[in-house]
Amino acid sequence: MAAADPPLPLRATVTRAQQRAFAAQGYVPLAGLWGRALAEAVAEEGRRRHAVAEVPRGGPRTPVPARRVPRRATPAASGPLLARVHLALVGAARALTGRLLVPTFAAYGYYEGDDEVFLHVDTEQCDLTLLTVAFGEVGPLHVHPGLIGSTMERLGELEGDPGWDRTGGIRVTYPDTGVTALNGHVLPHHRPGSPRPGLHAVAALCYRSLF
Repeated sequence: MAAADPPLPLRATVTRAQQRAFAAQGYVPLAGLWGRALAEAVAEEGRRRHAVAEVPRGGPRTPVPARRVPRRATPAASGPLLARVHLALVGAARALTGRLLVPTFAAYGYYEGDDEVFLHVDTEQCDLTLLTVAFGEVGPLHVHPGLIGSTMERLGELEGDPGWDRTGGIRVTYPDTGVTALNGHVLPHHRPGSPRPGLHAVAALCYRSLF
C-alpha cells in the first residue's frame, strides 16, 4: 500500500471579518494561507502541466460577442498538487460561506501574450471560486456588483458594445500566498486584457453547494 501524502502546510482559517466581507460584497482576499515553499511547488506544477493543457470543451463560458473576437482561447490543465490544495481548502470554503460546499474542479488556466477574460459569471459548479496566480503575472480582475442578475446574453451584449467601459468595475487582486474568494456563479467579472509577454497561469478552485 502506498504511503499517504503528508498534510499540506496550509493555514486555512477564516475570520469573522472575512465572512462578513464576503457576504456583503461577494468577494474577499484570503491572504497568508500558505508559505513560499508551497507557492513555488504550485508554480512548478503549473509550468509542467502546461504541456498537456487543452481548451475546455464547450467553448467560452459567456457568448462570444458578435463585434469582438477573443485574442486566444484559454487552455487549462489539472494537477495532483492542485487537487490536494483543492481538497485541503474545503473547510475554509465552508467556513467562509456558511454553506455545505463540495469540491467540483480545479485547474490552471494559461495566458500567453495577454491576460484578457470576457465578462461572464462562472458555471453552476462554482458557487464559490478561489483564485490565485500560479505563476507569472496577470492584471486585476474587475467585478461588477451592479450587473448581478444579468443573463449571459446580456453580458455578451455588453462585451460587444464599443461604448461599454472595459476599465470599469471594482478591481480585485490575488494575494501572493493565498486566494481571492469569489461568488463566481453570481458576481459578473472580467479582465480587460493587456500585453503580458511570456506564459502566465491562474489557478481556479471551484466548489458547489449541496443545498
